[in-house]
Amino acid sequence: MGLILNVLEIVQSLEKGGRTKRFCDTVIGLKNRKISVSVICFAQPSFWVQLPEVIVFEKQAGLDWTLIGKIRQYIKANNINIVHAHCELSQLYSGIAAIGTSTKVIGTFHRSDPSKYTKNTINRLIKILLHEYIAVSNNRLSLLTESLNFSKKHCHVVHAGTHLPQVEADKEIIKQQLGIAKEQYVLVSIGHLGQIKGHQDTILALAILVEKHPNLHLYILGDGLDIEKKELNDLVSSNSLNHHVTFLGQTNDVSSWLDACDIFVQPSIEEAFGLVFIEAWAHKKPVVATNVGGIKEIIIENETGLLVPPKSPLELAKAISSIIKSPELNKKLSELGYNRIKNNFSISHMIDNYLLIFDQLDI
Repeated sequence: MGLILNVLEIVQSLEKGGRTKRFCDTVIGLKNRKISVSVICFAQPSFWVQLPEVIVFEKQAGLDWTLIGKIRQYIKANNINIVHAHCELSQLYSGIAAIGTSTKVIGTFHRSDPSKYTKNTINRLIKILLHEYIAVSNNRLSLLTESLNFSKKHCHVVHAGTHLPQVEADKEIIKQQLGIAKEQYVLVSIGHLGQIKGHQDTILALAILVEKHPNLHLYILGDGLDIEKKELNDLVSSNSLNHHVTFLGQTNDVSSWLDACDIFVQPSIEEAFGLVFIEAWAHKKPVVATNVGGIKEIIIENETGLLVPPKSPLELAKAISSIIKSPELNKKLSELGYNRIKNNFSISHMIDNYLLIFDQLDI
């Protein structure tokens, strides 16, 4: 690759979630490698997004040819040679905008919902317009190559990474700062309140556990639609768990809640990768999850975490109980999980893999 890299990172929206976290880490990671990076978003980013100089090209309803023209003009005016798009619409619009230029367009596919990997019109166009396709897990790679018939030669896997805290926090001090009673045994879940994240199963598991473990308390970080909030609140009330469950909504202080928790629990029904699990390991927490999607690539069963089938509150309760009863198991899962992310899931490792793909492009 003889040219200086000018990379355009482009995304439809920057809202709370794993995709946004990975997008931001990618931008900052590339900038730290002294690579020229621009950022375009189709909507105003959420206030907490810490990215400098985000260019907002707002998308209008329907097929917005004006937006395509703006992207094309930006590519040409700034000598962009690689566009890296992170969702279907940004991949489609970037691909059309780059037609007739020497710019290479690559896409990272983040979707958890398997139904998004179907041969619809947008995915058929993306298959033609993009030069390389990047899956966030081997599980999602199989959907790209088998469900969408993308070329195996041009498909890659790049796992996400996370940062390791510089200093190990004092859990009791953090609990005090967050207003958590000292005697509480803290479970934490992170994710939007839709059913796909499995919060309903954690609540039902908690209903099984509280008789023997009355000090258990579940904190759920994330937001959702009003109907999703109501369904979960109704489930809490119907199981008499109002004093055992707290919905925290969106919070920018995820790190403190991971420091404060005793077990991280996330029984997702489907998951493309599962960035929250490696974030929990970064804080040396034991993880209980489901054996679905990309999670199976992250968690080594009975070594770095416990896996249960999805939609199985009883099995979930058993797994949580086994950690509560065994401080030795808690310590083992925490330490081996921490070592696994330190060696395999760093931000630097993710950026190295992206640069390898960039280097293969004929620009």
